[in-house]
Amino acid sequence: MRFEDLAARLVVVEAKLASLTGTTVNTDNATSIEEFDARLTVVEVQIDQLIAVKTQEHVDAIIAAVAVAVDNIKEAVAEVVALSPSADHEEAADIVADVVTAQVEAEAVENTEIADIVSAAVQAVVAAEPEVVADPVAITAVIIEAVTDMPAPAPEFAQAAAVAVAEVVATATGEEVTPEVQADIVEAVATPADPVLDAFEERLNTAEAKVDSLLGK
Repeated sequence: MRFEDLAARLVVVEAKLASLTGTTVNTDNATSIEEFDARLTVVEVQIDQLIAVKTQEHVDAIIAAVAVAVDNIKEAVAEVVALSPSADHEEAADIVADVVTAQVEAEAVENTEIADIVSAAVQAVVAAEPEVVADPVAITAVIIEAVTDMPAPAPEFAQAAAVAVAEVVATATGEEVTPEVQADIVEAVATPADPVLDAFEERLNTAEAKVDSLLGK
């Protein structure tokens, strides 16, 4: 009886997910543990993907100061923190909130190259597991790795980008950025993106757009 109940609940979750993605859903209950596990795994992956996209949209809007009024700061921050793995971890959630709040309260980043790098740094904090967020060394490494993966900005914007990333690191760690870490940030900002991965990402973006159009999204 318990398995049948869980299988029925899974179909409901699959239906809700399908309504969000514009896809079809199998309305038949799973008939075995193996089938249930496989279908639940697909659901978990899709949910993680949707959360990642939604989080990135929130972060991008905050970096660009889009539709975030001064009296709406707490709500904007809360929406992002709620999507973070750290949401239920008090110490880590506070750190994520501090990082996001600092961006909400900062001036809008008008240059898109700098904005993309800052967004990657903030997103790295939001998406990290709570034990990483609460560890200054670990979260610094995660931020720098995220920035390294981004395309390097034009030389005239590199310094401003490095300063902005250093501010994210300082807020996330609660510590002053050391000269060594600052040097790592400067190097990460200046590191060119992987051209092979860039090509893959461009192809994937095209494929996603075509799939979405087929689904009527």
